[in-house]
Formats: sequence, C-alpha cells, structure tokens
Amino acid sequence: MKPLLYLSCFIILMQISNGMIINEIMADTIADESLNEWVELYNDQNVSVNVSNWIIGDDSDNDTIEGGLYNKEGTIIEAFGYAIITDEATRVYNNFNVSSDAVSLYIDDSSIGGYGLSNNGETIYLYDNDENLIDEKIYNATTEDLSWTFVNTTLFKSNPTPGFANDESIITEQGCDYAVDFIIAKTIFDNSSDFSFKIRTSKISGSSTNFTSRAKIEDLNGKLIKEYKPFTNQSITKQRTSTTYTPNLEEEKSYFMDSNITVQCNDTNIENNFDNRIITIKGELLQEESSIDIAKVYDLGSDKKAKFGQTIRLKLNAYKGNTNKKSIAIWIEDKKGNRLSKQSKTNLELKYTNYSLTLPVQIKPNCDEEFDDDDYIIIARGLDSEDEEEVEIEDLTDSMCDVKIVQTKHFSPKKFSFDIQDFNENIKVDKKFNTKIVLDNNNDQDIPIKLWSYVYRGPKSYSGEREENKKEFILKSNSLQVVELSNIVDKAEPGNYKFKVIVNKNNQKTNNEITKDIIINNKLKSNNIENLNNNENNNAENLITANNVLMNRGIIYESSTEKAKALIPLFLIIISIMINIVLIWRR
Repeated sequence: MKPLLYLSCFIILMQISNGMIINEIMADTIADESLNEWVELYNDQNVSVNVSNWIIGDDSDNDTIEGGLYNKEGTIIEAFGYAIITDEATRVYNNFNVSSDAVSLYIDDSSIGGYGLSNNGETIYLYDNDENLIDEKIYNATTEDLSWTFVNTTLFKSNPTPGFANDESIITEQGCDYAVDFIIAKTIFDNSSDFSFKIRTSKISGSSTNFTSRAKIEDLNGKLIKEYKPFTNQSITKQRTSTTYTPNLEEEKSYFMDSNITVQCNDTNIENNFDNRIITIKGELLQEESSIDIAKVYDLGSDKKAKFGQTIRLKLNAYKGNTNKKSIAIWIEDKKGNRLSKQSKTNLELKYTNYSLTLPVQIKPNCDEEFDDDDYIIIARGLDSEDEEEVEIEDLTDSMCDVKIVQTKHFSPKKFSFDIQDFNENIKVDKKFNTKIVLDNNNDQDIPIKLWSYVYRGPKSYSGEREENKKEFILKSNSLQVVELSNIVDKAEPGNYKFKVIVNKNNQKTNNEITKDIIINNKLKSNNIENLNNNENNNAENLITANNVLMNRGIIYESSTEKAKALIPLFLIIISIMINIVLIWRR
C-alpha cells in the first residue's frame, strides 16, 4: 500500500507542479512600445525559485534577468507567485495596473529580445542560469492594447493582467475550426525516391487568422529523423499547402510522421489540429535464390592452357540468398564425370550477401597417363547453385612424376599440409583483416580440424583471446579446402609483431602452426610524424611513438640527446690527446 500511496502523491505533485512558465506577453501597446512591453512569469510550483541571471529572449537576442535596485536582490519568485520582466527604463508601472505582489524584474538591455517584442508574433524563450530551456511560447500577430495570456495550455488574446490570474481576461471570439493534413499518395513505398509528401492546412469554419504548423518524422523507436517548419505566423483565408518534401529516408524501415497546427482564434475542434501516419519504405527486394559464377581462371600460360600436375586458381563471384547451406566446392572432371583434381571447399556464412573469392585447384599429375590432352570441365557447386567453365589441359609436369606414389588407406601425417594464402603483413589498429588458410588432405580418411589465429608479441595476445576465432570442421578425404579467419587488433602501439595460425587435426596433443612477421601501423600521416620530430615540446611518449613508426618504415631519426651521447667518446678522445700533447711539451 505504501508504494501505491507514494506513487499517487508523486502523480499529484507532477500535475500541480509544472515549474516556471511564461504566463503573459504584452507586445503591442498603445504608445512607446519599447518602454511599455513586458513579459509575465508565473511560478507554478510550491517552492520559491531564484531567477537571478536567468535568460529571456527571442530568436534574435537574449537578455539576462536582474532583480531590483538593491544589490540585484528581488529575484526570488515565491510559490505560485508572479513576476514582471521589463527593461530598466520602463513605464509599465505607470501605465498598467500591476499587482503589488508581483516581483519586479529587469533586463540588462533597452528592449526585450533583439528589437523588442514583435507585433507580428515570434517565439519567446526562458533559460535558467545553467542555460537549460525552462519554457518557450509562440505567439502570433498581436492586437493593439491586448496581451497574449496562457490559459489551459493555449495562448489567448486578453486584456492585460500583469501580476494577476488570467482566467477572466480572455477576449471572447467567435469559434473557429482549423485542420492539418499530410498529403501523401500511400503508406507503403517501393523505394526512398518514390516517397514525398506535402502538408496542408485548412480553415473548416470561423474567421480567418494566422497560424503556425510543424511536422516531424521519427523512426519507430522515437528517434527524430527529420523536422519541418512549413509555416510560421502565416495568414490563412481558406487553405495553405506547403512545398513538396522528399526526405530520402533509409530503406527497409518504417517511420512515424506527425504534424500539428496552432491558430490565433478559439479553435473549437482540437482533434483535427494534428495528423499522423506510419509509412514504410520497402527498398529493393532481396534476392532469395543463391548463385555462383566462375569469373576468371588464373595461372594459365600465354596459350591459355593448364598442365597436368599444376595448381590453378579460380575467381568466384557468389551470392548467398535465403539458404542454410554454406559450403562451396570446386573441382575439375572430364566429360564422363571422372575427376581430374582434388576438391577445394570453403564456407559462406552470411545470408543475402555477395562474395568474391579465389580458390586453388590442384590438377592430378597424370603420371600414369590416364587422361589425354583435352578440354576438361571446371565445376563450382554449392548453395543450391552451380556453374561450369571449360579449360584445356595438356603436358605432364615431369618433376611431379619422379616420385613414386604409394597408395595407403592408413592415415599418414605426411599426407596433410596447410599454408597461408595472400598474406598481408601490414595491418592497422581497429581494422579487421582476413587471412585465407589452404588445407590439403591427401589421405583416404576425413580429418577433424580445429583452426585459429592471433596476433601477439611476447606472452601477450593483441587480437583478443587466442582461440577467439576458432573454427571446427571436417576436412574431407582427398580434398583441398580454403578457410578464412578474421582478426582485429583493438589496441597496440605501432611496431613489429607476430601472427600465428594454429591447426589441430584429429584432436592430437601437438598442434601444427605457421608463424609470420606482421607490422602494425598507426594512423599518423608522414607529415605529422615529421612535426613530432621537429617539435621540441613533444613529451617523451609521443617522441618514442614517432620513432617507432619511422623505424617501421625503414627510416631512423636520432634525437638531439642521442646525438650528444654519440659525441661523448669522441670528446673524451680529443681531451686525452690534448693532455698528452701538454705533458710532452712540458718535458
């Protein structure tokens, strides 16, 4: 019960305590406007507020609020109390019936805002001394000797009541009814360029008046995407329509559109002062079916032919659509379906993604001359798709037939090999780099494989946990497979490091590994590095960093301190020679 009681009290307090508000604006006086304009504040809460050094202003200028003439005192507005803001040379207290209970506040300027309060309407802002926006009011065109008063969330024209309640001061007007609408062809669009809209404001009934309209677009999480101000204090007789807006929204998303209008008459139907829509930008439809295309065959001679025993590379363009299959395999076979190469495989993980990859294919040596010089078929298959390409193969690679091939069905570690393909020894911090590992299984048995890589120096890994990118799979018998590993170095000083690839096969206790030298480059440009060396005020840490980078590029710069150290031995030698000369001369 107590939590409910506290919650009820909190809700009640929130309803009766809205803070400091701009409560009345007097902008159009009968004479001497600059001396007779004023703004009324109302403390709509049950605690007093000190508004010393608060700011009041418009779109053109801001003014600091000050108190009375006694050491700037008199800036405290009591609970549910009023205050009147004027300029220092004001005649307001002579020409208006100001409540004696109202606090007299002044600004440090000859007029409120940029050029005084506008008779055509504008926005008035109130900020606290920490520059937090406390309140803002938009008033429309004025009527001489009438103020704009704030009653029940709306500004109304009224007889001036400085320091008094506004309830009975409203000037009764004939009722009006205005509406705002989005002009939009539909709510679902094929692409972003197809989406545009206008905003229309209409007078349904009543007298003509000025109006202000606003609109915005948000995503479905409430994040503001676009904001529009089609009309501000514009006149309207029957209807006004904005220009066409084409916001160029991101595709494959839905958005919430909202618009509103405020008018200078007593609008009797508030419901049509707002309009909102939910629209969807579909964008280009994602292709569901996967595809494979053999784009190019590398490593052929000038005659565009391959040799038996040669390893050639194939460039594949692949698209993985809506399929759970991820394996792609390539091989070469004759026209009867007899395979002339090992099978090379790789996996593609992400759906609806285009891939460009290069895979090696090793052609059999044909030492027993089982195959003739002829045209053969390269086959790429996977993801429920397939492509073929013809290649002419001829001539034995003699060196590969010098070794007698022993057939065995028992697992032999000598018949397994792996290597790094297309290795890049230069990497950057915070940028992912990929490494292709080619695994070759010449055995008649499948091999369970665990594969991972990392960047290190000494005992520390700089690319996360050492086995963070570990992959586990089965390497099929008599097959060749390319696996891609990704690493990223989050934080590291520029310099020389090591890159290691680990392969564990058949869950053996001893791993196979390849270690490469790798260089981590920082993001400084060369001219920045020269500035570091030329600036004597750089601290030692920056100087060491710059020297490291320069050494990595094959350039070594010595600081003035290092040069001095290098001269010490020479200096000692010269002194020693001079002493010997003096001793000899004395003899």
